[in-house]
Amino acid sequence: MPSVCARTLLLVTLIVVSACASAEDRLNEGLALQSQGRYVEAVYRYAEAIEKDSEIVGARENMMAAGDSAVMIAMDEADALERRGDPVAAAGRYRTIDQMLARIRQVGERLPLPSDYSEIRRAIFNTAIDWQMFEGDRAAQEGRWEEAVAMYRGARGDLLPSRSQVEASYDAETRLLLDWAGVELEDQRPRAAYDLAQRSLEVRNSPARETVLAVRDVQEAALDAGTIIVAVVPVTADPGVRDWLGGEFEVALDSDLNLDHWTRPPLFVEMADPVILRTELRGLLRGQATQSPLLVGRALELVGADLGVMIRLSGIDVVEEDVDRGEYQAVVQRNVRQGARRTTVMDTVPYATLEGTLTYHVESDIILVDTSGREVNRFSASSTRSGPFMRGEFEGDPAQLDLPADRQAFFDPTVIADQMHIIEGEVLEELAVAIAIGTFDQILAGIR
Repeated sequence: MPSVCARTLLLVTLIVVSACASAEDRLNEGLALQSQGRYVEAVYRYAEAIEKDSEIVGARENMMAAGDSAVMIAMDEADALERRGDPVAAAGRYRTIDQMLARIRQVGERLPLPSDYSEIRRAIFNTAIDWQMFEGDRAAQEGRWEEAVAMYRGARGDLLPSRSQVEASYDAETRLLLDWAGVELEDQRPRAAYDLAQRSLEVRNSPARETVLAVRDVQEAALDAGTIIVAVVPVTADPGVRDWLGGEFEVALDSDLNLDHWTRPPLFVEMADPVILRTELRGLLRGQATQSPLLVGRALELVGADLGVMIRLSGIDVVEEDVDRGEYQAVVQRNVRQGARRTTVMDTVPYATLEGTLTYHVESDIILVDTSGREVNRFSASSTRSGPFMRGEFEGDPAQLDLPADRQAFFDPTVIADQMHIIEGEVLEELAVAIAIGTFDQILAGIR
């Protein structure tokens, strides 16, 4: 059996042989690519061979020869592309060579370049930058906005622009976005105008003062033109929902929405004063219990709102899941009549304990109404929340049962009510968020 030292020596030998073989493979691949005229690819293969074996014969010489051929061909191709009117593609040839030269430097070599290489390369880059700026201007004049933005950004991309060229592209993009915002405002698309003005503010890390002022003017005009005043009427509930949750749930949901979510509307949404709205609505209802879109529309006119929001709790499902049931017996006293007398007897009765997961699913319908009482949109929002529960079952008064200490909580009304209130509280919070987000999304969807 070979010793440990012998096995180690064998392993090292195999690794060295493997590395040499891999370097030879890369060298042979480079030779094949070079023979096919694929000089840039050949350079990368030779560089890999050198990294694997810095002393490999022929790799450095062939890499330099392939690199020299790649440079000559790329310069000729770039010249032809520029003469055909495609300076960006011409610049791309030089960027390919830049990357190849960097790869050669990584393995300790420097490729000699034509004396005028840097001057020609810079001139090609400048031509490509100028062309992109020109095409950006033309696209802007024709209303091809995003194409113009792409051109201006390309001008300050990877073609090593000067500081003045970068500043010129920043100025052009900023001006374009503000012009575009003005067009959107004229076409009654205030949200689009607002967003474009914001984009113009973010072109530079530190925008100029005149840009900030121009953006402020556009955004103020957009908000003036597009803001919707929204009035939200009190939450109502279908009888089945109210029977289960109680009337205090809809009151609490209404309060949560008014104290939190309706106080933080997004841009282009303004909330009408809920107190004034409810006063006007009570006068219109005149004691009626039902809110109708027509009555809400009339209330909107009285408070100067554009849209009304009607929220109705429309459904509830309460399900007990994963229930662990325990069956027990207890001895209770019963009063029974025996002839003309009543007497007390002892009786054995069954009862049960249940533990598991209690799940609430509450649905709500939200209707958006305009000042004419017309329904302009409708959507639903829901909440599903679960929590642990425990309760007991007994056909009679649980107070009669002589329960052990560990089962008394199953029949304690306070414990049962608390576990339901915890779940209902979570349902209320989640439902309020869903209603508010859904409402604002629907309103904003109608503002272009």
